[in-house]
Amino acid sequence: MGVLYHRRDPLAHLKSLKGKLVPGGQLLLETLVVEGDQDTVLEPNGRYARMGNVWHLPSPDLARRWMSEVGLIDATVVDVGPTSVAEQRSTEWMTFHSLSDFLDPQDPRLTVEGYPAPRRAILTARAPG
Repeated sequence: MGVLYHRRDPLAHLKSLKGKLVPGGQLLLETLVVEGDQDTVLEPNGRYARMGNVWHLPSPDLARRWMSEVGLIDATVVDVGPTSVAEQRSTEWMTFHSLSDFLDPQDPRLTVEGYPAPRRAILTARAPG
């Protein structure tokens, strides 16, 4: 697993992950994404969903392309879906803010900053073997 959106250089991060795989080993990557084509990337100006350390939110196809560009093979988008307030919520063990605090109260399809609300993608790829 690895989260590209918290990395200033997502390609360097993918190269590092690739370097940790045995030949033929599989990488399972979960990251936030935005809708779009293989050239779409959101680079938030300031915060994204009140997070200050979000640098790049690629489309699923761009994340797959990045995996291929660093030499991973069989890069595949397994699943894409919204991040729900049911999964990221305050509990008695985690009492600080939750996703609902980071979405626009008038339009939950947007963050409080006006960006598209978080979507998650799961991708896989393999190291050459």
